[in-house]
Parts: sequence; structure tokens; C-alpha cells
Amino acid sequence: MISGLRTLLILGRVSNLPTIWTNIGVGWFLSGGSWQSEFAWLVFGVSLLYVAGMTLNDAFDANWDSKHASERPIPSGKIPLSAVWAIGGLELATGIGILLAFTSFHPVLLIGLVLAILIYNWIHKYWAGSVLVMGVCRALVYAGAGSAVAAHTTGIELPMLVWLVAAVSVIYISGLTLAARSEHLNNGGGLGILPRLMLMLPVVFPLLGSHNLPQDLITISLVIVGIVGIWAWVTIIRSSIKQRIPVGIAYAIAGIAFYDAAILAFADWRASVAALGCFVLTIGAQRIIPAT
Repeated sequence: MISGLRTLLILGRVSNLPTIWTNIGVGWFLSGGSWQSEFAWLVFGVSLLYVAGMTLNDAFDANWDSKHASERPIPSGKIPLSAVWAIGGLELATGIGILLAFTSFHPVLLIGLVLAILIYNWIHKYWAGSVLVMGVCRALVYAGAGSAVAAHTTGIELPMLVWLVAAVSVIYISGLTLAARSEHLNNGGGLGILPRLMLMLPVVFPLLGSHNLPQDLITISLVIVGIVGIWAWVTIIRSSIKQRIPVGIAYAIAGIAFYDAAILAFADWRASVAALGCFVLTIGAQRIIPAT
């Protein structure tokens, strides 16, 4: 039973889930949300969509994994392909149901998120540009969480800052995914300049977070601390990628929570502290459940 549970956790890449929670936090709190039950339902519903997407990724990639990644759960015989399709489909349907029933996640953004998840899984082995679709998945999490706050309107109303963060996340996640395509290599020597530059983009996150805020000493100090902290973590990521790509990618994924914390510091300090906790949690969980 324990072995079966671990297989499900590996399929869902659950070690990365805390970074989804911080994405939701950024969209929610920057849009004026507060600590209420709907936020918890958002976390639960979107988490199921993420786990479903990762699980279905193995189902879509079963043939490729049998030739190139025989240690994955399906080709190694730990779980049948049919079961993975069924589990992933159930997780996806349950996540959609929760978001529709208990949150005000805008239906258009929810449809877009589900389609982006499925399209990425379908085409990512055949089209290099699919990395942008993965970036869009994360961007829609930010936007969808923010849309739930402005539920009194039929349109999608979000603060410009949320749109900016979502746009930056598309580029960063695309660079991360592009780098991850080379994770079967023993080192990062084959990693091109483009993904390296894209992975540097989060340095601007603290600047985005301070947008339109009074430029007092506290705000300026937060920006400086954020820039220095993120730069230091990005440097660690780049160094790790040079040594071994999978480790660097795991750190880059965990960094999402760190970058979100830099923005949340300008919206809700408790959420920022929680995001830092998610960063630490992700690093620890990745030691037990592989990030990729």
C-alpha cells in the first residue's frame, strides 16, 4: 500500500505542489482577497488540476518513457497505463467540480487552464514551442485566483500587477521547461543561452511588487532584499544546472515560491511568510519525491 501511494505521489509530482499554492496566493491577495474559506477551496481545486496534469503527463508519454525513462512508474510496471488514465481523469474532473462549486474562479479562465494542461501534455514531445503552453498554465493559475476575488462581475477584472506577474511567469516557466528538456543529460553543458536568460527574469519580481506603492524606506528596503535574495537563488540555480540539470530544475521550480513571496510582501506579510514556508517545504519534499 505504501508503495502504491508513493507511485501516485511520484506521478503527481506532489513535491512541487507548494509552488502552486503560492501562485494562488499572489493572484488572490494582490487582487484584494482575504483569509477566507474560498481561498482554501481554490488551493484544493487547483492542486487537483496540477496533480491531474502531471499524472496525465505520464499517460501521454508512456511510449516515450518506455524507451527513454524506463524508471518512470508506467514502464517500470508499478502501475498500469489504464489506471493512470483513470486516476488522472478523476483528479481533473474533481478539481473542475470543486472550483465550479465552491469558488468564483472565472469559467473562461478555468476552461483555458484545463485546455492548456491537456494541450501541453498532448504536444510537448512534438513541438518545442509547447514550453510557452506550460508557461500559460501557470499564468492562468495567477489570473484565475485573482478572478475569484472580483466575482461580482461577468468580465475578467484583475489588477495590472497580476497580469504583469502572470506575463513574467510565462517567460520564466517556459525557460524552466526548456531547460528541463535536457534533464536526461549528465550535466548542463548543453543548456543554451535562451533558457538561462529566461530563468534570470524573476529578479524583476520585487520591482513589480513595489509598483505604485509609496517609495518610503520600508518599500525600498523590501525591494533591495527581494532583488538580492532572488539573485542569490538564481545564481544557485545556474550553478546547479551546470553540474546536473535535474537538480537545477528542481531548485528552479522551488524558486517559484520564493519569487512569489517577494511579491506577496507588498500585499500581505502573513502570506509572504507562508510562501517562504512553501519554498522550504518544496525543497524538503523534493528530497523524497522527485520534482520532475
